[in-house]
Amino acid sequence: MLAPIDKLKSNVNDIIQIIVTTACTLQCSNCTQLLPFRKDARHMSLECFREAVRSLNDWPGVIGIFGGNPCNHPKFPELCKILQEEIPDQRHRGLWSNDLRYHGQIAQETFYPNGRFNLNAHGLTDAAFKMKKYLPGKLIAESEFKQAEHSTILANYKDLKVTEEDWRERREHCDINQKWSGAIAERDGKPYAYFCEVAAALDGIRNVNHGIPVTPGWWKLSIAAFEEAGQVSKCCDAGCGVPLRMKGHKDNEEIYDITPSWKEAVEAGPHPSLVKIHDGIPGRVAETTDYMGRR
Repeated sequence: MLAPIDKLKSNVNDIIQIIVTTACTLQCSNCTQLLPFRKDARHMSLECFREAVRSLNDWPGVIGIFGGNPCNHPKFPELCKILQEEIPDQRHRGLWSNDLRYHGQIAQETFYPNGRFNLNAHGLTDAAFKMKKYLPGKLIAESEFKQAEHSTILANYKDLKVTEEDWRERREHCDINQKWSGAIAERDGKPYAYFCEVAAALDGIRNVNHGIPVTPGWWKLSIAAFEEAGQVSKCCDAGCGVPLRMKGHKDNEEIYDITPSWKEAVEAGPHPSLVKIHDGIPGRVAETTDYMGRR
């Protein structure tokens, strides 16, 4: 498995996400941040955010703000100002959003034109219009008209009779671990680092903390440090379905696929319109997210 430093060195991924909010206007099927079930901090404090950003001031890649929808954070303009102060070079700032809401101007000032973007309008005309107005050329073009698809996140391999040997092989080739970002999340008012943004989400729905306390240069840690903190055994091995590559649903269906081991956890809190016990077969999709909606 890969730590952020490994992906950076191999030019696979140069992004660290800071999860600034679990608030979103959408309830996308199988959201990788598991938003409907989260029990951790709703909105990251400004103090926590600044500390997280400062820990990455020598990170040579991109510092992304992530959610939820970052633009749902009640102090989004203040977050942007902190980024501008702490990360002067716009090329090292990134925005992941489904709707700029009323923050188009500050988003443009902070991230455009040289920042990194993942702007997915999820087929919503108004959201697409604002993104094209303030951040021209950065919208995922197909997202103006199409829904993305996400495969199952909350699936325990043991529920599906996958052997330990098969699971370890699948886990070592997880497409999120191999290609997606590490993350920082707030726990008890302080920033904690995860080698995987989904691992941070899994801790968030269980209201536990296997993160590594954020200190300057934490991003140079090897995967062994994250394994020692329990992020592999308590997050990946404890019910992450990403390596199983099971077919999911279009975002606007608002369906969360789960296997039986997750039933109690998701029923204990808020949930989207439908939670479906998954009866599918591992290995039906190539990767976790299909932004083109062509599965």
